[in-house]
Amino acid sequence: MRKVLVCSAIACALAVGPAFAQKAYIDYDKAYDRSTVHTYAWSETDSTLAAVNPRAHDHIVAQIDTYLATAGLKKVDQDADVFVTYHTNSKEELSVNTSSMGYGYPSSFYWNPYWGAGYGSTSTTVTSYTRGTLIVDIWDAETKKLIWRGSATDIVPENPEKAYKKIDKALQKIVAKWKQVAARDKK
Repeated sequence: MRKVLVCSAIACALAVGPAFAQKAYIDYDKAYDRSTVHTYAWSETDSTLAAVNPRAHDHIVAQIDTYLATAGLKKVDQDADVFVTYHTNSKEELSVNTSSMGYGYPSSFYWNPYWGAGYGSTSTTVTSYTRGTLIVDIWDAETKKLIWRGSATDIVPENPEKAYKKIDKALQKIVAKWKQVAARDKK
């Protein structure tokens, strides 16, 4: 019985494993002089999210604005030092989980590995889910050169409020990674 419980626990952990797989990355131009950046402006995004889900678009823009303001950058309409934009991407993925359990016993008082009776079963479940990616780009307004990129990937929940929480968490992770790099660069 204990073996069945352990197998069931492992199967459940594998089934929900993708939900905890949020990853964030940053890449930036190490030679760029960030001390010259004081203002930013939004550039048009090529993300279709603005048309498909304007509320999610507004949420992402507001969160990025908040983080940039916290970093000391001022939002302007023209003559910005850098331009900011974001992109989104999503794709359907499958998760296949197989679990087996069973038991057996010999058919007589004397054990024989070739004789006996038992019961076993295997079940396979296939789950479809959407994996979304959020990319935030910042590039120099004068040279049009990309100077910073942050990205995060995670499972997109169907519930919009949960999706916004995941967006917030993704941006928090991107900013945390940036703060680590900035602190390291100051040393």
